[in-house]
Amino acid sequence: MQALIKPLNTTIDRIFNTTVPVHYKYSVFLSCLFFALLIVCFFHLSLGAKNIPWELAWQALTMPDYTNPDQNIILTIRIPRLYVALIAGGALAIAGVLIQAISHNPLADPGILGINSGAAFFVVIGSVFFSTNSSIYLALSAFLGALFAAGLVFLLSGKNRGAERLILSGVAITALFSAMTAIVLLVDQQGLEKLRHWLTGSIGASDAKKILWVWPYLLVGGIGAIVLTRSLNAYHLGEKVANSLGVNIKRLKIITILSIVLLSGSVVALAGPIGFVGLVVPHMARLFVKNNYLWLLPFALVCGALLLVSADLVARIIIDPYEINTGIVTALIGAPVFIALVIGRLR
Repeated sequence: MQALIKPLNTTIDRIFNTTVPVHYKYSVFLSCLFFALLIVCFFHLSLGAKNIPWELAWQALTMPDYTNPDQNIILTIRIPRLYVALIAGGALAIAGVLIQAISHNPLADPGILGINSGAAFFVVIGSVFFSTNSSIYLALSAFLGALFAAGLVFLLSGKNRGAERLILSGVAITALFSAMTAIVLLVDQQGLEKLRHWLTGSIGASDAKKILWVWPYLLVGGIGAIVLTRSLNAYHLGEKVANSLGVNIKRLKIITILSIVLLSGSVVALAGPIGFVGLVVPHMARLFVKNNYLWLLPFALVCGALLLVSADLVARIIIDPYEINTGIVTALIGAPVFIALVIGRLR
């Protein structure tokens, strides 16, 4: 990726015949990523168990006709699924940026730190034992589980939480909640059948109606992230420097953690626990903008949407005419990246 970005930097400089201001370069990079996202979205609408010609896909967007079988597939199945992938990818990416920023840990991720598994466990408990299938209770269960898991991880990692200790705490909490979820579903086989696709992160098991359940929480979490950008830039220089610049460290951490919980919990309620997006995407975005959070968040938003839409497309076509869950594809992408990051830190 870096090998592609450096020539693009040089090309932009030559076009303008001068050193281009940084924000102009960032705008060009972001525009290119957004254009790539549009292309992938169009592929997402056209390809699948039934490949639909591009002209029909375009007609479905510009002149929708529900009586046309191919257009009906796009309008009723693929467009809602695309919306879910875009929202989930962007939310997980922003949550990943926030959790890596507040923990000063490049290995942090809502999935690795147990937040997703905690949210999933609470949703399973609510669905199996209390029949909380309504939109309000499902989202609330996910948020409570995410908040509880985050609290446990930060408590176990102690005051002087290093990267390795935080990761080990997260792995332990993830294993604990995953084991308890498995036990609950073994007791209730009907619950297992109902939730087994959802538990591995399934965009296909979701629908556009669920977006109506969680959009207020996503909006609050997103606004919280935007409000924090300048404070996070200061916090990146260290707590003492941020404090001297007038940043309220305690308030910053509380708002950041609440934003992470809202974003991650919303995605779990929407599409299940999808891992590694929050780990991989911040590193993708930093290839373009390093640690300037004013730009890192929009880059992460677009990269996250691009990654998850691409992963969902691969999940649908890799074993055509069948499909696998999107969370499996993101794990196949994210696990090698995680291993590479760990090896890099050990060196």
